[in-house]
Amino acid sequence: MIPFRIDHSEVREKILGESIRCVASDLRLIDLPDLVSYLKTGQIASIGSLVQSSIELSFKPETLTFGHAGDVYLEWGSLPRVLLDMEFHHQSVHVYFRLILEAEEAGVEITYISFEGESVSPGRNTTRLHEALGEARLN
Repeated sequence: MIPFRIDHSEVREKILGESIRCVASDLRLIDLPDLVSYLKTGQIASIGSLVQSSIELSFKPETLTFGHAGDVYLEWGSLPRVLLDMEFHHQSVHVYFRLILEAEEAGVEITYISFEGESVSPGRNTTRLHEALGEARLN
């Protein structure tokens, strides 16, 4: 019998993506030229203010934050893509990730995750992530 293996990274990204869907949707309402301009000219404080305004609608203070960095990809023949570095800290769960905003969809890419008092069970740690995200949300 072939053992069943769960890709915890993929599951965790899906959980995170679902949890911040409303933030991504709100950010996609911002005019793309404004986002591009702020990122290309290094106006990180302006991006931070926009991102923080979107976060405040859905998450408790200081649980989800802008990571003070981002990038934009504008290439001939492809749709624009905006990447924003983000951080989540709650209930001893710390996640550093990129929020990826595209024309028709959004996604996340976890770059680092840690659990204080980490369990030897990756499944238990994934459950802790899910619980922390749920507890950090306002609604």
